[in-house]
Amino acid sequence: RVAQRRLGSVDEMARVVQRFEVSLKAFLLDGDKALFLKERDTGLWELPGGRIDVGEEAHAHSEILARELAEELGVGMRVHFGDATVSWTRAHPEGGPWVFLIARVGRLVAGTPVLSDEHDGFVWASLETWRDLRFPPQSGYVDGVSALWRIARQP
Repeated sequence: RVAQRRLGSVDEMARVVQRFEVSLKAFLLDGDKALFLKERDTGLWELPGGRIDVGEEAHAHSEILARELAEELGVGMRVHFGDATVSWTRAHPEGGPWVFLIARVGRLVAGTPVLSDEHDGFVWASLETWRDLRFPPQSGYVDGVSALWRIARQP
């Protein structure tokens, strides 16, 4: 949206800045497969991770992502992350502000997912099968995950 305002004798078009919630996601690989979680409330697939909580704004993103992974996958999951990130947006599942997602590629070191109540399924999908999953509409999930696969396949 654009709002018009009068400054002195000059009309200026002022833009309204979008506000987002921010979510940190993990593209977890075990061999040649990536982990996807099924949202209990929507039945759609997503990557593990979650939003930055109030009070965590100054915390390192790696700490926040570790907290989210422990909440969603259990404390036994151990992951080694690289530095590359990919970002995209999605409509908020409950109609709130849009969500800005930032994902990092990680490799599973140890552990098996133990899902929280937020999710009711998980799948380790390959490069050939992940597109069969249904992702949130009004989102850049497909483009984001495609970019993550390209990063993951680099030597």
